[in-house]
Amino acid sequence: MRSIVYFSTARNAMTEEDLAALGRECAENDSRIGITGMLLHKNGNFLQAIKGSKGVVGDMYARIVADPRHTNVLVIRDCTIALREFEGQTMGFKNLDGAGKDTPFLNPFSYEAFAGDPALAMLMLSYFFRNQ
Repeated sequence: MRSIVYFSTARNAMTEEDLAALGRECAENDSRIGITGMLLHKNGNFLQAIKGSKGVVGDMYARIVADPRHTNVLVIRDCTIALREFEGQTMGFKNLDGAGKDTPFLNPFSYEAFAGDPALAMLMLSYFFRNQ
Protein backbone atom coordinates (compact mmCIF):
# COMPACT_ATOMS: atom_id res chain seq x y z
CA MET A 1 0.00 0.00 0.00
CA ARG A 2 1.08 3.58 -0.61
CA SER A 3 0.58 6.72 1.49
CA ILE A 4 1.02 10.28 0.24
CA VAL A 5 0.64 13.30 2.49
CA TYR A 6 0.64 16.65 0.72
CA PHE A 7 0.00 20.34 1.36
CA SER A 8 -1.65 22.67 -1.14
CA THR A 9 -3.29 26.06 -1.45
CA ALA A 10 -6.72 26.74 -2.90
CA ARG A 11 -6.51 28.83 -6.05
CA ASN A 12 -9.68 30.74 -5.08
CA ALA A 13 -11.40 31.47 -1.78
CA MET A 14 -13.81 28.70 -0.80
CA THR A 15 -17.06 29.19 1.10
CA GLU A 16 -18.34 26.83 3.80
CA GLU A 17 -20.64 25.36 1.14
CA ASP A 18 -17.74 24.87 -1.30
CA LEU A 19 -15.75 23.07 1.39
CA ALA A 20 -18.68 20.86 2.39
CA ALA A 21 -19.21 19.92 -1.27
CA LEU A 22 -15.49 19.16 -1.63
CA GLY A 23 -15.62 16.90 1.43
CA ARG A 24 -18.61 14.99 -0.01
CA GLU A 25 -16.96 14.74 -3.44
CA CYS A 26 -13.77 13.29 -1.93
CA ALA A 27 -15.69 10.75 0.17
CA GLU A 28 -17.81 9.60 -2.79
CA ASN A 29 -14.99 9.39 -5.33
CA ASP A 30 -12.47 7.82 -2.98
CA SER A 31 -14.84 5.10 -1.76
CA ARG A 32 -15.31 3.92 -5.37
CA ILE A 33 -11.57 3.44 -5.90
CA GLY A 34 -10.52 2.22 -2.45
CA ILE A 35 -8.73 5.30 -1.13
CA THR A 36 -8.93 6.25 2.54
CA GLY A 37 -7.47 9.22 4.35
CA MET A 38 -8.11 12.61 5.86
CA LEU A 39 -8.41 16.11 4.39
CA LEU A 40 -7.95 19.22 6.54
CA HIS A 41 -8.57 22.83 5.49
CA LYS A 42 -7.42 26.01 7.20
CA ASN A 43 -7.24 29.53 5.81
CA GLY A 44 -7.25 28.45 2.17
CA ASN A 45 -4.67 25.68 2.67
CA PHE A 46 -5.13 21.91 2.63
CA LEU A 47 -3.32 19.06 4.31
CA GLN A 48 -4.34 15.64 3.03
CA ALA A 49 -3.32 12.04 3.49
CA ILE A 50 -4.35 9.54 0.81
CA LYS A 51 -3.87 5.79 1.31
CA GLY A 52 -4.51 2.81 -0.91
CA SER A 53 -2.96 0.57 -3.53
CA LYS A 54 0.19 1.99 -5.11
CA GLY A 55 -1.25 2.53 -8.59
CA VAL A 56 -4.54 4.02 -7.42
CA VAL A 57 -2.84 6.46 -5.03
CA GLY A 58 -0.36 7.46 -7.75
CA ASP A 59 -3.22 8.11 -10.20
CA MET A 60 -5.18 10.06 -7.57
CA TYR A 61 -2.19 12.21 -6.70
CA ALA A 62 -1.65 13.00 -10.40
CA ARG A 63 -5.31 14.12 -10.62
CA ILE A 64 -4.89 16.26 -7.48
CA VAL A 65 -1.81 17.98 -8.93
CA ALA A 66 -3.69 18.67 -12.18
CA ASP A 67 -6.87 19.89 -10.41
CA PRO A 68 -7.24 23.63 -11.19
CA ARG A 69 -8.70 24.27 -7.71
CA HIS A 70 -5.21 23.71 -6.18
CA THR A 71 -1.85 25.38 -6.52
CA ASN A 72 1.53 24.66 -4.93
CA VAL A 73 0.82 20.97 -4.34
CA LEU A 74 3.85 19.85 -2.31
CA VAL A 75 4.57 16.36 -0.98
CA ILE A 76 5.32 16.05 2.72
CA ARG A 77 5.58 12.26 2.84
CA ASP A 78 5.38 9.53 0.19
CA CYS A 79 5.97 6.00 1.46
CA THR A 80 4.92 2.38 1.42
CA ILE A 81 2.78 1.33 4.38
CA ALA A 82 1.70 -2.08 5.66
CA LEU A 83 -1.57 -0.92 7.27
CA ARG A 84 -3.90 1.99 6.72
CA GLU A 85 -3.83 4.59 9.48
CA PHE A 86 -7.35 5.79 8.59
CA GLU A 87 -9.34 2.57 8.55
CA GLY A 88 -13.11 2.47 8.80
CA GLN A 89 -14.21 5.12 6.35
CA THR A 90 -13.22 6.52 3.01
CA MET A 91 -12.08 10.13 3.27
CA GLY A 92 -12.59 12.19 6.39
CA PHE A 93 -12.81 15.98 6.15
CA LYS A 94 -12.53 18.81 8.67
CA ASN A 95 -12.63 22.55 8.08
CA LEU A 96 -10.46 24.13 10.79
CA ASP A 97 -11.20 27.77 9.95
CA GLY A 98 -13.43 28.21 13.00
CA ALA A 99 -11.27 26.17 15.37
CA GLY A 100 -10.28 27.89 18.59
CA LYS A 101 -6.72 28.77 19.51
CA ASP A 102 -6.70 25.92 22.03
CA THR A 103 -7.19 23.34 19.25
CA PRO A 104 -4.10 21.10 19.11
CA PHE A 105 -1.57 21.27 16.28
CA LEU A 106 -2.96 24.30 14.47
CA ASN A 107 -0.10 26.72 14.75
CA PRO A 108 1.52 26.92 12.35
CA PHE A 109 -0.55 25.31 9.59
CA SER A 110 2.04 25.60 6.84
CA TYR A 111 3.99 23.50 4.39
CA GLU A 112 7.26 24.49 6.05
CA ALA A 113 6.08 23.29 9.48
CA PHE A 114 4.85 19.93 8.18
CA ALA A 115 7.75 19.32 5.75
CA GLY A 116 10.15 19.96 8.63
CA ASP A 117 8.25 17.46 10.80
CA PRO A 118 6.16 14.96 8.77
CA ALA A 119 5.30 13.15 12.02
CA LEU A 120 3.47 16.32 13.15
CA ALA A 121 1.39 16.25 9.95
CA MET A 122 0.46 12.61 10.58
CA LEU A 123 -0.32 13.30 14.24
CA MET A 124 -2.60 16.17 13.27
CA LEU A 125 -4.37 14.21 10.53
CA SER A 126 -4.85 11.24 12.88
CA TYR A 127 -6.15 13.43 15.70
CA PHE A 128 -8.83 15.06 13.57
CA PHE A 129 -9.72 11.73 11.93
CA ARG A 130 -10.40 10.20 15.35
CA ASN A 131 -12.23 13.29 16.64
CA GLN A 132 -14.59 14.08 13.77
